[in-house]
Amino acid sequence: MGVTRFLYRAAGALACVALAGIAALILAQIAARLMGAQIKSADDFAGWMLAASMFLALPMTLNAGDHIRVTVISESLPAGARRVLDTVVTALGVGLMLWAAWHILAYVRESWVFGDVSQGLLAVPLWIPQLSMAVGMVLLAVALVERLFRRLTGRPVPEDDRDAQGHGE
Repeated sequence: MGVTRFLYRAAGALACVALAGIAALILAQIAARLMGAQIKSADDFAGWMLAASMFLALPMTLNAGDHIRVTVISESLPAGARRVLDTVVTALGVGLMLWAAWHILAYVRESWVFGDVSQGLLAVPLWIPQLSMAVGMVLLAVALVERLFRRLTGRPVPEDDRDAQGHGE
């Protein structure tokens, strides 16, 4: 599973690059406006980078155990029941993310097939910014499958280590 960890970290690094790109774009837009100019489609690019930063960070965040969890019910359960509940919820998450990834991939493919372009000042093929969303969702589905496999084989998931140390939410 070392390859998946690398992919999650690479996607996380690209998410960081997208956030840095938003900051650079905003600063460049401010500078351009001070000089009486503007950067064409800056809002579009900022929005696409925001989406990229969110979707590409999902698998790494899940794998690190840093997703926000609602633990009101699970904290009141014994450890064994908590693992069973997590296994069931993870299985549901796998199904949901596979469904979502499938439809997002179909959406990106449709944009590519029909040659959809953005409506901003710059005509950008929409499949390009949509691709980060698809990659993030596919990797999140893979991370959830990996998590389910770990649960079903009795291996710990990241939250187990944190909960054992008394750092639960």
